[in-house]
Amino acid sequence: MVLQNTRPQDVGNDVVFLSDMDGTLTPPRLPMKNEFALAFKKLVKGKNFYIVTGSDLVKIEEQIPASVMDEISGIYASMGNELYLGKKLIYRNEFTPEKALLDKLVYYRNVTRYPNKLYSNFIEKRCGMINFCVPGRDCPLEARDMYREWDNLHGERKMLAAALSAEFPNCDFSIGGSISIDIVPAGFGKIQVAAHIRNLHPNKKVVFFGDKTEKGGNDYDIAQKLIDLGNAEIVPIESPVDVLRFLS
Repeated sequence: MVLQNTRPQDVGNDVVFLSDMDGTLTPPRLPMKNEFALAFKKLVKGKNFYIVTGSDLVKIEEQIPASVMDEISGIYASMGNELYLGKKLIYRNEFTPEKALLDKLVYYRNVTRYPNKLYSNFIEKRCGMINFCVPGRDCPLEARDMYREWDNLHGERKMLAAALSAEFPNCDFSIGGSISIDIVPAGFGKIQVAAHIRNLHPNKKVVFFGDKTEKGGNDYDIAQKLIDLGNAEIVPIESPVDVLRFLS
């Protein structure tokens, strides 16, 4: 991976931290673990720390304790299509997907080869984006794990994202979380946050934590853009423990 730059010598106020949420700060779609939360909020206290995620604010608040949220500088929700600084909404982007795209998602859901039960809410509309999930976002945890393991073997999400990208070039499709595909208008995914946070903090180094920084993952484009803008470091994450280790 051509993503790692030099580790900063000073991780205080001269550095801005930007982090994915699911799989990076929390288990996918689960609350932040208590032990992690206690250690994390001490390490980020007084630092510039932002979160960027495909989840909307409701899901974020379900997963991150209020005591930790109090230490976060800002939240880029819904792939960066909403920004909250504290409780204040700074901006919001809207997206109305074309009928042909929605029809194609329904088609792919109907012809999936995934052999297990499917659940409701397989097209979830969020601010500035939609999330497509073959097994359905209302699936229980055990069904989520089953689909993730099946998809790791069969690569359904990668194949669907590639096919959709070819048919709908006006949108960006990326592997989101562990069971879904994030869909945004071209240029309005997490990548938009790179320039925004650089404008907010023009003279600070940006350190980005993400668990999907590989090509095709929904952290890849923002990671590459941050490097292009300069004075940035990308830290690929395998589990939240890696974040604590770096901050320590």
